[in-house]
This record gives sequence, structure tokens and C-alpha cells, in this order.
Amino acid sequence: MKDLSEGEKNDQELAKKYELIVQQNRYLEKRLQEEVVKNKQKDTILIEQSRLAAMGGMVASIGHQWRQPLNNLSLMMHDVREALEYGEIDDHYIDRFTRESMQQIQHMARTINDFRKFYKPNKEKSIFSVGDSIEEALSIFSLSLKNHGIQVEFEYRGQQMAYGYPNEYSQVVLNILTNARDAFVQRDISHRKLTIKIGESGKFIKTEFIDNAGGIEPILLKKVFDPYFTTRSQGTGLGLYMTKMILENMNGSVSAENTGDGARFILSVPKVSTAIEQELLTV
Repeated sequence: MKDLSEGEKNDQELAKKYELIVQQNRYLEKRLQEEVVKNKQKDTILIEQSRLAAMGGMVASIGHQWRQPLNNLSLMMHDVREALEYGEIDDHYIDRFTRESMQQIQHMARTINDFRKFYKPNKEKSIFSVGDSIEEALSIFSLSLKNHGIQVEFEYRGQQMAYGYPNEYSQVVLNILTNARDAFVQRDISHRKLTIKIGESGKFIKTEFIDNAGGIEPILLKKVFDPYFTTRSQGTGLGLYMTKMILENMNGSVSAENTGDGARFILSVPKVSTAIEQELLTV
């Protein structure tokens, strides 16, 4: 049997090393794919948990918004009985009763429609007004803010148009509003004020939410967007994490900083022109 030359031995050794590297790469690629799948599953679970938690808050908000029209309808029904007893029911009375009843019912129907629209995720990105998305979140949550004595100042002029998922952006706004409300309540702040400002910076539309709820502990500022991180006993720790995920999915971002007497959350989403440029570059 012919002995292998030194060069042939080296070639075989290199071939073995190459095969070993290939096997290792395959193993690493498999592990990487498995981790990607696990992360996607984890994110899906977190999204569902966040939605369920937010829906619980929304149901409570709907309850607050329905209480007044239900009370009005109850008083109107009671008035009908008295009007019948005193012979006051005529065509004019029926017209007024019908009109006012329908106003209360339509108000309740709008609340449900807003709720359904709010939690119907957008499948495709679209051009949307940042101000309108904020208004939709406020229309659902404003009564809760009012019931907790929180004064809201919303400063926005013009139609700053962004490109992304408008319903998801409204959910982000709701997360920020909920966070501010809970901070006011937790710290028992007396004069509660929340200011919302929309502006533009470079390629982004930026919305600032500024409160006077005492701010965030400096050591915790870097952790507020971590999953399951919360300082509240009943908190899920998912609201701000989902805010970060949703905005990053729109090529945007969120940041938090302290002011003199509270905190400032800044939401950034790409302008329409910026988003179109980014998509063209990826084609």
C-alpha cells in the first residue's frame, strides 16, 4: 500500500477540518433558527398578554363612559311614567323623548365602535395623521383621565402625516396615557397635568407626553421598556415594552427622560417621505 505524501496528508487534514467547520456552521444555523422561532413565539405571547391587559382597562373605561348615558336613560324612562300620570304625553313630548334617547344610545354605540376599531390591528402600513390617532385614544380614555382629576392639554396644529400602523399607534398612546394616570394615582399628586405636543425633527414626527407626576427614578430609566418591568403592584410590565416593539416595527422609537417635576415620553415615527425612501432602499 502506497504511503501518502506529506502534501496529501495535509489535504486530508484540511478536508476534515473543513467538514468539521461545515457541521458546526449547520449546527449553529439550526440553533439560531430555533432561537428566532422561540423569540417570535415569546413576542406573540407578550403581545397577547399586553392586549388582554389593555382590554381589561378598556372595558373599565367603557363602563365609565356608559354610566352617564345609562343614568340619563333611566331618568328619562322614569319621566315617561310621571308624564303619563299627569297627561303630559303628546306628539311634542314623544319627539323630544325619542331624540334625546337616540342621542344617548348613539353615544354608547360610538364607544363600542371606537373600541372595536381600536383593537383591530392594521395588516398593512398606511399614511395616517398622528394627531387623529392621538384623538382616537383620548376619545376612549379621556373620561378616565377626567375622573382622576388629570388636566390634559393637547397642542397640535396641522396634519403631521406618518407612515405605519395607525391603530397600533393609538394603542401606544393609550399605553402612555395609562402609565401617566397610574403614576399620578400612585404618588397621590394633587394638581395633575398632562401636556401632549406634536412636532417634527429631521425625518421624524415626534410626540411628547409631559406630566408632573414626580418623574422616574434615575436608576430605573433604562429599565422602563424592559418586558415585565413594573413598579406597580398590579402592573403587568408589558405596556411600555409593547410601546417600544410597536414603534420599532414602524421604524420609529420611544424614549423617556425626567423633567423638573415629572417625566417626558417621546414617540418618534417616520414622516411619509422618510418611510417611502426607506422602503425604496430595501426593494
